[in-house]
Amino acid sequence: MYKTKVQNLNNDTRNAFVFYSFNDKDTHDMNQKITELKNKLDKAKEYVEKMPGIQLSKSEQLKQIDILRNQLTVKTEILEKYKNNSPFDLSH
Repeated sequence: MYKTKVQNLNNDTRNAFVFYSFNDKDTHDMNQKITELKNKLDKAKEYVEKMPGIQLSKSEQLKQIDILRNQLTVKTEILEKYKNNSPFDLSH
């Protein structure tokens, strides 16, 4: 770019010079990238808002996990009981 000329300027002037030295294509490309990033962030926000249980507090989520684990344990025990006491025992 214009390094020799920029080196002789003070910091404020140098920053302004660098800022204004972007051409229209660079500005358009940056605006396009910013818009793409904004769209990705908006999509991510939508996904997070739709996640089940996201409206619950951490303690409510932990309580729900506990309930579901207990239900899983009970159902697993029932399933094992029925597997072991099959009424269709054909081994006789």
